[in-house]
Amino acid sequence: MKNILQEPLYSTIVNNLNAGVRELCEAFCVSIVDNYHLRGAAVARRQGETFRVIHDHGIFNPGETSFNVSNGGIVIHPGTNQPHNGCLPLVDTSGATAVVVASDDSILDNTALMGAVELLSSALALKEQNENVTKRFSTYYEMFKKSPALIAVINRHGDIAEWNQAAASLFGRDLSEGTVSYIDIIHEDDVPAIQKGVTKLYRTVEEYLHTVDHSLYAHDSSYRETVRAKIDQINILTGNARLAGRGRDLETDFSLHCIVDLDTLEIEGFIVSSTDILKKKTMRDHLEETERKYHEIFKLIPLFSMLIDTSGRTIEFNYVSAEDYGLDPNRESISYMDFIHEDDQKRAAALFIDLYARAVAIKNQWVKERTITREECAQRLRSLRIRNEPIRLVSGSGDKVFETEFSASLWISGIDLGIRGALISAIDVTERNSYRRKLEESERKYRELVEEKTRDIIFSLDDQARFVMVNSNIREKLGYFEDAVIGKNILDILYKDPIDKNLINRETFLENLERVLKEGAQDVRFKAVCDHKFLGEPVTLQFKLDPILENGKVTGVMGFASEISDDPLREFLESETLSFSIDNRLTIADEVSFRITRNLQKYLPEGRITLLRLGIREMIVNAIEHGNLGITYEEKSLAQKNQTYHDLLRERQMSEQNRKKKVHISYELSEQMVRYVIRDEGFGFNHHGFIDDLPVDANEQMLQHGRGIVITRSVFDEIRYNDTGNEVTLIAYFKK
Repeated sequence: MKNILQEPLYSTIVNNLNAGVRELCEAFCVSIVDNYHLRGAAVARRQGETFRVIHDHGIFNPGETSFNVSNGGIVIHPGTNQPHNGCLPLVDTSGATAVVVASDDSILDNTALMGAVELLSSALALKEQNENVTKRFSTYYEMFKKSPALIAVINRHGDIAEWNQAAASLFGRDLSEGTVSYIDIIHEDDVPAIQKGVTKLYRTVEEYLHTVDHSLYAHDSSYRETVRAKIDQINILTGNARLAGRGRDLETDFSLHCIVDLDTLEIEGFIVSSTDILKKKTMRDHLEETERKYHEIFKLIPLFSMLIDTSGRTIEFNYVSAEDYGLDPNRESISYMDFIHEDDQKRAAALFIDLYARAVAIKNQWVKERTITREECAQRLRSLRIRNEPIRLVSGSGDKVFETEFSASLWISGIDLGIRGALISAIDVTERNSYRRKLEESERKYRELVEEKTRDIIFSLDDQARFVMVNSNIREKLGYFEDAVIGKNILDILYKDPIDKNLINRETFLENLERVLKEGAQDVRFKAVCDHKFLGEPVTLQFKLDPILENGKVTGVMGFASEISDDPLREFLESETLSFSIDNRLTIADEVSFRITRNLQKYLPEGRITLLRLGIREMIVNAIEHGNLGITYEEKSLAQKNQTYHDLLRERQMSEQNRKKKVHISYELSEQMVRYVIRDEGFGFNHHGFIDDLPVDANEQMLQHGRGIVITRSVFDEIRYNDTGNEVTLIAYFKK
């Protein structure tokens, strides 16, 4: 293999720094191919998530314009998304540039090439930065040249260095043909006053610049910003002057600024902008006419509309505001808050505080940080909104309340983009909301009937036993999403027990289904074993089927599937003691957790019972997974990541050493407390210190692996482990 020398690549980059980006990349590719005897090379720059090819020298096929770097190779986009074999990507440390090489030498020392790649990336970044600066300069220069105002740049000697098209047209003089002093274009009667003003401005700025500590200015950004702000403050001269145009004099008002080099703090000249007063008056008249029309529209718009200042004081309001909301035009010091419902006033104030705070932050980007232009600042300020917030308004007399969608935009004026206040509008949606509430109440009653008032699965079938409708409880009970079962036959959700060779479960269900569909039988009740979609375990439910009749003909089935009926003797219960020894099916954990918490309704609210039930279930699941089946946290995490967790679970459940293991659960209920003891037949774990050290606001990983302990700690009054760690006692007191 040829000894790798970097000098040719470095010299290629340096020699082509003044060339364009594509020319530089082309020269680099040719040089690297020639010097390293490569089959090809290409240069690409990052664009979003992919690399975009700038120049290709024998690497890519036609149409292959971008790629990703993956596992030390490249993957082409768009196209087949297949790896591009035989190519080695060399990516710089910033991740901005990739050089792709194709070599027959399998031991190509790419480390030696990285220095050249880094230098190339820096050169490309610099060229892109220069191009952006040039582009921005070109934009501003174009704005300068085409501005309707008369703009001229004047050097320190008073000669005009450049002016825009409007000025050149007015004065009819070619600056390339000879020197033109700014005095030459000013009417002779106004020259003394203008000279005096220019001299005063120059001395004012110069005197301030002499007071600046140049060392501190160079090294202290805060001091530098203060100096620049002061320059902006004092560096302006405004007034009126007559200009001696070609064939006529022009009455103008002008503004003049010193041009200060912000690096050296030297005054390099002046820039002056003048506006034809007559033209300005015409424009002002046109603007006033436009404002008059907009003002009339504002007054007539059929919405509550109000113009306020930043303190909230009303500047103006429209006819709807006066008529529907009872605003008195003769009343002084009206605040918009006078018409906000007292319960919504804090929220309304917070909305305006946020609006003004965001506006100030944007304006600081222009005024202080100088990271955006005035035009960008104006655009962003105008885009700020309070949008359709539900705010209640009240009439001036307080006897009416209006539900509204409340909006506001900034009131901005002046060259400095002063934030003067906001324009408020509010759409009365009282009637619409009334209809919506009635609809929501109807939907709420339906949900209470179909979902919230019952834990049953409620469904309807067509005449072919296919799901037409099913409520969300099917997710809780069987793991199926509602949309996933619509159109499927109900027999598809039955459990296929390998021991049930005669399909007794399916045939029993089908027999009862046909009694309803074919015979019109009502209130058909039976038990059936269903399949849990994710766990693959049997779930026994109580079914109730009734026919759906249309014109006396059975067109479908209305069905309910529920757990075992609740205990009607609960209100007479004084104490209860139960014990279970369950196998390692997770669905049993859910069944047991419901069974041993169902009688808590006599002593605790439903919300607390739900939390206790969840904690118990998680502890039983922990006993099965980590205790009896010996699944470690690492194994579970990896299996969940690979979506093989249920395979792992079934494998451990069926293993010879685990299949006979049980989880033992004892439950004791009295009028003072409830106690649960959960014990597995595993090896336990080191719980000492774990409970006390586990924070309530545990992170994602803790919640994945320690969720049972986190939940029980938060809802149970006592939690105790035995020394081995395979038995936990949970206690909740009803009265303390």
